Amino acid sequence: MKNHDTLIDPLTTGQLTIVDSQGPTLTVLAGTDVGRIFALDLGASILGRSPQSEVHIAHESISRRHCEVTVRTQGRVFVRDLGSTNGTRVDDAEISAAPLELTGGERIRLSKKVVLKFAFQDNLEREVQEDLYSSAVRDPLTGIHNKRFLQERLEHEVAFAARHDSELSLMMFDLDHFKRVNDTYGHQAGDTVLVEIAQRVHNTLRSEDVFARFGGEEFVVLMRGTPIAEAKRAAERILHAIRERPITAEQHTIDMTVSIGVVSYSTNQRTSASAFLASADLLLYEAKGQGRDRLACPSDAE
Repeated sequence: MKNHDTLIDPLTTGQLTIVDSQGPTLTVLAGTDVGRIFALDLGASILGRSPQSEVHIAHESISRRHCEVTVRTQGRVFVRDLGSTNGTRVDDAEISAAPLELTGGERIRLSKKVVLKFAFQDNLEREVQEDLYSSAVRDPLTGIHNKRFLQERLEHEVAFAARHDSELSLMMFDLDHFKRVNDTYGHQAGDTVLVEIAQRVHNTLRSEDVFARFGGEEFVVLMRGTPIAEAKRAAERILHAIRERPITAEQHTIDMTVSIGVVSYSTNQRTSASAFLASADLLLYEAKGQGRDRLACPSDAE
């Protein structure tokens, strides 16, 4: 072994020596979050749909606890299935609960639609992959998810809600009179306002909520397992977080508010993802028509 970067294995109190600072990784090749890379730590990591999984993949075709990858001493890595619904395949061979050793380059298929690649990568390779993924799914100004990511995730979440008859809520909000900010204080001040509002909203949300900039001054929050009453409370927190204090931008003090449309997915109506989003958009403009700085939701949810 060379270039000895040594880590302590908490399971065996032994030592793991990584060749050329290379560490075990999983990269999503197909499914949700294509291009995302997961660096694997010593010990066991669960792959699955559950938000509590160390490798969380939000795709409705895989199990909550699908399989387990374990990094042992001396750089040895093993994978085993956890009794998943669709099974786990390594290079097209189905595996069982018995651990199978991975050596690098294998493709791990969790379903027909979700495939990951296992590899040993050094820090530079990981950083390049992470930068590529971030540029594909993140808004460069605010750092939150972008429209492309939101639309892809929305398709999966609507399919999951329909299949499992589960709760799914969505809110769309828009900055009130944002054009006036740009016209009065300049676009740089407008960018500062967008960044600050994105940060304030992010701080009110749960880690599992999907928060994205949909375009311009329009944002979307997708909330799995959330009834509309809870989503309305989350929307109220957003309204308060934005109106509670002004934003300082380019030495100017700017008061901002937002208008929000809140909807809940109905499994009875089997609404498409695009129609679900459009219904939130209509309610957003209803909130604006009612005077702004407020939320609007379906009348039966009032």
